[in-house]
Amino acid sequence: MTLSPNIMSGLQDINYTELTELQEKVIPAVLEGNDALIKAEPGSSKIASFVIPALEQVNKREDKDGTSVLVLTPNPEESQQIDELVWAMGYHAQIECASIDMDTDLEEQKEAIQSEVEVIVGNPGPLLDVCQDLRFIFRHVGLVVIDAADEMVALNLQDKIQNILKRVLSDYQTLVYSNEVNDDVKELTKQHTEDPIAIGFDETPGMLTEPPKVDQNLSQGYIYVPNRMKITTLMAHLEDTPHDNCVIFTASKRGTDRLYRTLRKNDMKATSLHGKLSDEKQSQRFANFSNGDVQYLLVADIPAAELGLDRVTQVINYDVPNDPNEYRYRANLVGSGTASRIVSLVSKQDRSDINELENSLGQAPKELPLPDKVKQKLEERKKQKKKKKKSRGGKRDNRSKRGSNNGRGKKKKDNELQLPRPSYDKLSGGKKGDSPKDQKDGVIGLIKKLFS
Repeated sequence: MTLSPNIMSGLQDINYTELTELQEKVIPAVLEGNDALIKAEPGSSKIASFVIPALEQVNKREDKDGTSVLVLTPNPEESQQIDELVWAMGYHAQIECASIDMDTDLEEQKEAIQSEVEVIVGNPGPLLDVCQDLRFIFRHVGLVVIDAADEMVALNLQDKIQNILKRVLSDYQTLVYSNEVNDDVKELTKQHTEDPIAIGFDETPGMLTEPPKVDQNLSQGYIYVPNRMKITTLMAHLEDTPHDNCVIFTASKRGTDRLYRTLRKNDMKATSLHGKLSDEKQSQRFANFSNGDVQYLLVADIPAAELGLDRVTQVINYDVPNDPNEYRYRANLVGSGTASRIVSLVSKQDRSDINELENSLGQAPKELPLPDKVKQKLEERKKQKKKKKKSRGGKRDNRSKRGSNNGRGKKKKDNELQLPRPSYDKLSGGKKGDSPKDQKDGVIGLIKKLFS
């Protein structure tokens, strides 16, 4: 990094000899003047990533009158830590700093504000109170850092930040640091930045911009897909639109691979993109589609905002996206005009997603009829089911007849083999055993016969 000698001397004083990965990404972007949303966890690496370029900017200013760097952070400990690092790194450049936090004496805070030191670090609450008491206005600020934005919104400090920045009358660059991004952090960033870049996040490039609106002239449609006929419906639809160069979005790499084999089997020129491909392979396959060498581009695990395509005749949602903004970016790939279209294949489990899209877009895609080939196959399937039912019914009748005859035959046979029932008259001690003695002898005699 090419930094001023005074700043380099300050870094050497604190044995700062090597930049972290975060600092290597952030510092050049800041020195180029970009607004940015930066993912960073608390710690010295994060603090130095904005302190170093901030000091460099202050040192290069010809007119050093007034505060030129304003840092907002939610807790007093970090405010004081930033203050100490600015003092150490900016010592040789004679850059002064003050911390306006919840633990600092009020009179000292007012004195620091009025003396217009080059760098002010503060907690939003105390800083706003001091500025309001003094009716203070910042006229020379060139850099604003909103630190730990996710903590700021969790503490409901957005209004205080807004009121502080209303007092900055100069044009300034804004850096927003956050460990995570939610809707409130995005809103805070959009409110205080202009065309920001995102550093360290895995989100799409358009994460901080409004998604494009769907062209009113674009033909939007969806096809209700019969059960277990999704690929059949897709192939029939492609045969009905043979001249389109087409991007087909699926929900998974597995789905893309399956479609690729089907298209190639039908002599259709296709290639696929997914997140697990190397950058080199992605670039090559993307070029093959862009140059017109292949007609169909199958995409999985890659947001439409990252593709950077235009003049695509047709986009097909083989799997309906559950995010309306992703649908908008996909629609934006298609050239405007009635000849261009975006079509969604809606299976039974996709009904809720297409209903949500209709509500969100404001203009409902039209239901398209099933391709003729699919209708024919459905008729064939119905006829086959009827034949199977008839054949099954005949077999059941025969089985029932055979079962009834066998039952009668078995009964007859059982009667033939049936042993004669014993008579009580033939057993001593039975019905004719008149005396207790005869009864006893009869029972004993029976037992002897059984065990003889």
